[in-house]
Amino acid sequence: MTTDTTLSAADAVFDAEQAVSRARWVVEELQETISSALRALDDAELDSAKAKLSERGSFYLEAAGEHLGRLRTRCNDMPELTHDLFVHLNRASQSVTDARTLLDLADTSYPVIASEVAQLKPRIAVVGEMVALAKPVAQLAAQHVETAHQASRDVTALGLLEPVSLERSIATAGKELGRADEDVRLLGNVVDHAAASARESAGIASEITDNARRRISEQSRDPVPSASLPTPRSPSR
Repeated sequence: MTTDTTLSAADAVFDAEQAVSRARWVVEELQETISSALRALDDAELDSAKAKLSERGSFYLEAAGEHLGRLRTRCNDMPELTHDLFVHLNRASQSVTDARTLLDLADTSYPVIASEVAQLKPRIAVVGEMVALAKPVAQLAAQHVETAHQASRDVTALGLLEPVSLERSIATAGKELGRADEDVRLLGNVVDHAAASARESAGIASEITDNARRRISEQSRDPVPSASLPTPRSPSR
C-alpha cells in the first residue's frame, strides 16, 4: 500500500509539472499576442498621422485600417488564451493538492520512503505557492486584456475620419494593452519559478517511481514459503 501511495503521489507531481509547463507556454503566447497588438496599434497611429500630412492621405488611411484589423484580430485571440491559462493553473493547483495529500499518507516508517518524501514535500510546496501567487496576477492580466479587447472594438477604420475619436480610442486601447503587457510579464516570472520548481519535483518523483518499481520487482522475486509444502527432513544417519 505504501508503494502504491508513493507512485500515485509521483503521478500527481508529473501532472502538476505538465500543467505548469502548459501554463508557461500560454503565457508566452499571450506575451507575443499583446506585443503584436501593440505594434499594430503603433502602426495604425503612425499611418493615421501620415494621412493628415501627406498628399497620399487615402493610401495611409487604408494602411491604418489594415493595422486596426490586425489589432482586433490579436485582441480577439486573447480571451481564449487567458481562459486556457486558468484551466492549466487550476489543474496544476489540484495536482499539487493531490500530491501533498498522498505524501501525507505515505508510510514513512521505511527509511528510504521517509527520505524520498522529505525531499519531495518542500519542492512540491513551492510549486503550490507559485501557482497560488500566479492566479491573482493572471486574474488582473485577464481584466486588462478584456478591457483592451473592448477598446480595440472602438478603434475602427471609420474612426479614421474622426481624428479626435480615433486618438481617444487608440490611447485607451494602448493604455490597457500596456497594463496587460506589464501584468503578463510579471506573470511570466512567477510561472517560470513555478516551472523550475515543478521540474525539480518531477525529477525527484521520477526517482521515487524508479525506486518503487524496483522494490515491487524485488518483492515479486522473493520466494514465499508455502504452508502446504512438506518440511525438509534431516538426512538419515
